[in-house]
Amino acid sequence: MERRRGLSTVVLDEIGPGGQAAASSRIENYLGFPNGISGAELTALATVQAQKFGTRMYSPCAVIALTIDGERMSVTLEDGAELNARAVVVSTGAHYRSLPLERWDDYVGIGIYYAATELEARLISASPVTVVGGANSAGQAALFFASRGSEVSLVVRGPDIRARMSSYLVDRLVVDPRVTIHQSAEVSGLEGEARLERISITDHSSGETQPLECRGLFCFIGVEPASSWLDGIVTDDEGFIKTDVQLAAADLGEVWSALGRAPLPFETSIPRVFAAGDVRRGSMKRVAAAVGEGASAVASVHVSLGVRTA
Repeated sequence: MERRRGLSTVVLDEIGPGGQAAASSRIENYLGFPNGISGAELTALATVQAQKFGTRMYSPCAVIALTIDGERMSVTLEDGAELNARAVVVSTGAHYRSLPLERWDDYVGIGIYYAATELEARLISASPVTVVGGANSAGQAALFFASRGSEVSLVVRGPDIRARMSSYLVDRLVVDPRVTIHQSAEVSGLEGEARLERISITDHSSGETQPLECRGLFCFIGVEPASSWLDGIVTDDEGFIKTDVQLAAADLGEVWSALGRAPLPFETSIPRVFAAGDVRRGSMKRVAAAVGEGASAVASVHVSLGVRTA
């Protein structure tokens, strides 16, 4: 579609298309899939559709720098190659946070995981698992493993699981006989020889610590924006990229005065550089929202380049 409008679109992804959505075991709140769809399947369909319209996709292909020199804009790849562009949409997402526990890195991939997909379900094979987190991704993962026959411990740091998780998920979790919810608690220890075998959970209400058999610890405690590779772009204190109305007058330099306009929707402090998805400040962290942001960012790309959309 972009090619028909005189634009050539290239997608560069460090790991693989789809980001965190691709790692989700089941997405149940995306329009058009009333029975839900796995993140991997949705990503595969989206990739085919993008290629159908002429998008060139390269993965794994890491971008390490964005250089602006007047009207010239280029992205530098990890191997030193450079690609010139008229506009750039940054959707680099965010990295998973981990727990500050001894031997954490030793168990990653052999007992500690950041995704809940069919692959992890086969690795766990209905063994006891623990899911850490209080948002929707944690609730979805807990239900997923319970449906595969695992006894699931859901560990929530806060005192109320309903504070950050959708009611429909909480209602299903509290009645599932295979799910035990630990509120005001945290994982405080890891044990195992060749792989993770047991964990310790500390209840902050009582001060008690209990051991639990655990062959899979699934961590869904938030993310850090993947924006450190960008120089000269305005972010908030946590590194999330500010866009459009989030940018104060002090964030905008003389280049904006010369342009004679304010940043377009999803445009960053650098003209013709846009941000969408989890890397952007204020994003909703939902698949549908990310798709909408991407589409809106592209619409702003058209405006910035003077491309007719009708």
